[in-house]
Order: sequence, then C-alpha cells, then structure tokens
Amino acid sequence: MNEFFLHFVWQNQYFNKRSLQTVSNQSIEIKKVGHVNNLAGPDFKEAYISIEAMHWFGSVEVHIRSSDWNRHNHSGDPNYENVILHVVYEYDQAIYDSSGNEIPTLALKGLIKPGLLDRYHDLMNGDGFVACAQSFRRVRSITKLSMLERTVIERVERKSIIINEILNRTRNDWEETTYQWFAQSLGFKINAENMMTLAQSVPIKILLKHGSLFQIEALLFGASGLLNIDFEDDYPNRLKQEYLFLKAKYGIRESLSFNQWHFSGTRPTNFPTIRMAQLAAIIHKHQNLFSLFTEFREFKNLKQALDLEVSEYWKTHYNFQSPSSRKLGKLTSGNIHHVIINVSVLLLVSLSKRNDDPTILDKALNLLISLPKETNGMINQWMDLGWNTSSAYDSQGLIELTNRYCKKKKCLECAIGTELMTSSLPS
Repeated sequence: MNEFFLHFVWQNQYFNKRSLQTVSNQSIEIKKVGHVNNLAGPDFKEAYISIEAMHWFGSVEVHIRSSDWNRHNHSGDPNYENVILHVVYEYDQAIYDSSGNEIPTLALKGLIKPGLLDRYHDLMNGDGFVACAQSFRRVRSITKLSMLERTVIERVERKSIIINEILNRTRNDWEETTYQWFAQSLGFKINAENMMTLAQSVPIKILLKHGSLFQIEALLFGASGLLNIDFEDDYPNRLKQEYLFLKAKYGIRESLSFNQWHFSGTRPTNFPTIRMAQLAAIIHKHQNLFSLFTEFREFKNLKQALDLEVSEYWKTHYNFQSPSSRKLGKLTSGNIHHVIINVSVLLLVSLSKRNDDPTILDKALNLLISLPKETNGMINQWMDLGWNTSSAYDSQGLIELTNRYCKKKKCLECAIGTELMTSSLPS
C-alpha cells in the first residue's frame, strides 16, 4: 500500500460510495474529486464535497494513515488550511485544523473495489522487463497506441524546453539558436557540451561573413583550442595562421583547450575533429540553418541536404596529422537520423508552441513517422512483447514510456497499467 495507489483510487473513485460516511458517521456525497496538485500543498485542489448536506469547496489530502497528517507536519501549515476532507486508508488518530476543529476523514479500508489492491501488488512485483510484461498481451491495441501518442508528445515537448532556453539567451534569434543546438547535437553525448561552448564562442553571424570553407574551419578549429599545438602538416598550420588573423579581427575569446575534448573511448568517425569538419561543411553549404531544419518539403529532402562531403583534408584524416586509409567525413545515415530527431523535430515542436500552431507539431510528428526506428536492447524487448515498432515515432515513444513510467513504476499514471488494473472490475 502506498499513497500513489490511494491517489489513483480517489481520483477514479474506485471504491464503494453507497451510504458513504466519515469516521464520525457523517454522510458524504462526492460532487467533484478535484484536480491533481503537483505543487506544494494538498494532493487535490478545487474539490466539491457535501457533508451532512452542507456543501464544501476546497482541497483533499490523501494519506495511508490519518496520523500521517502530523508526521508530514501539515498542522499549522497555511497551505493546508483549506482542506475539507482527509482521505486515508486506515484511521488511527483524529486530526484537527488550526482552530481546533476536527477535519472530516474518510477511511477507505474495506471500501476499495475487490481485487484492485491485489492487481496493484502484482504490477509492482512484476519481475519482467517491465512490470506488466506477463499481462501485456491482454492490453487492447487502442490503449497501447493512445499511450504511445502521449509519450511521444511528452518526450518531444520535454526535450524542446532547451530550445526555448537557448532562444531566451539569444534574444529570440532562431538562427543562432539553431546553430548552437545543431553544434551540440553533433557532439552527441561525449562532446555535446564542448560543441555548444564552441558555437557560443564563434557566433553564426561571424561564420556567415565568410564564403570560404577554409575560413569557417579555421574559426571553428581555432576557437576549439585544437590548433594550440605544433604541427608538421601544412593544412593545420595554414588553419592556425588564418585563425590568428580572424581571432584578432573579431575579438574571439577561446574558452576551450585541447585537453577538454574527448577522443578516447569513441570511434574515429565520432572524433570532435570530424564533427567540426561536418559542422563547417553544412554551414558553408546552407547559409540559413533554421530554414534548412524547418522548411523542408519532405524527409528525403532534408536527409539529402545533410548528406554533404567535408573538405578534402578530412576525407583522409580523422585527426590532425593522423591519416586514414578509409574514406571519412560524411555523416552516416544513422548520424543524419539522430540529427533530424534531435534538431529538426525539436525546433518544429518549439516553433509550434511559440506560434500556437498545431500544424507545425503535426509536421514534427510526421517527420518521426518517416524516420526508421532506433534499434537497441530496449526496443527489441518491447518487440518481443508483441509491440510492432516500425518508425522513430514508435521507438521515441517507447523510450519515453520505459524511462519515465516503467522504470519508475508509475503504472497508475500509464494507460496500459490503468487498463490492467481496472478491466472487468466488479461494479
């Protein structure tokens, strides 16, 4: 037994309400359960309860035992002055408000619908990949699809919050915001923070003043701190010389050093040098990154636009003075899909919210549907349970479902868990 379960029971009224009474034998009629309060204060706000034919409007607090009121230090807390009903599983102590009046208490022990608590225990003690693994195939398809749609939207809206944070920092400059977020996304996990710092050191408006790919590379590699060593190769020496001139011209302040970049533990195709070369190539080719990621006509057009060759040096090197026998440089198909999910989709979601335009959100979701599914152990386990996964829309939704609900055992907040809890319950 825990409070999450009791919240679920109260919110959905899964208990016998015939001849309902408080522990003091006062008749109760529940007109409105109230809405969940995720902030400080009582669990449910704006409830409407009739007690002994008197109408009360206020808050409802839920506890396992009535004595939990004092254990949680609610007495004297002004946030709880408006509580009109104390809902508990077990009544073990009378509770009073600041004026000395006993707070009406409803004890649910013996009233909860038969079998509901047993089902909850079964879910919480499930030992499969997810708590509902053993009973998952009993869930209706419409329930699964509605939960997937919910988690996809929750995921993209949650992740797009950072776009709004960058927009605020750049004073609503969509172009600069796109550039910074794109740079961070190219860093993937291991060099993401450094790539963001690099983009902040060299604003997009400076890079766009130069039509030469060589100069764009000089600015990015120079500001990254990767040119602050001695080279034998001609190319990095020419980059360094060009950067010193441009650094003085624009007053660029370096905030990174060679040792901050992560090379070990990653494949050469993921080296920060390769990522900077790719960033430079795309900026050189596409002068308006915001339009590139938001105004494409079809998924294939965006994918083709990102499928660019890097400069000649980076086709045969994975680091300065480290030649490779294999051809390097271009973003792989998987890399492009990653960038589209993390840049284009999130920009569209943020733009949709800023403009209050749901058609832009639809474009973002349709883009996910156009992308192939991500393949990993988590997705494979869902497929083993029978969930048909065919696109990034599916895999992104399942990642969110697993991480934000299943791993945290929030089955009562999930449509799938709710159906398993309540289907065929006696009335």
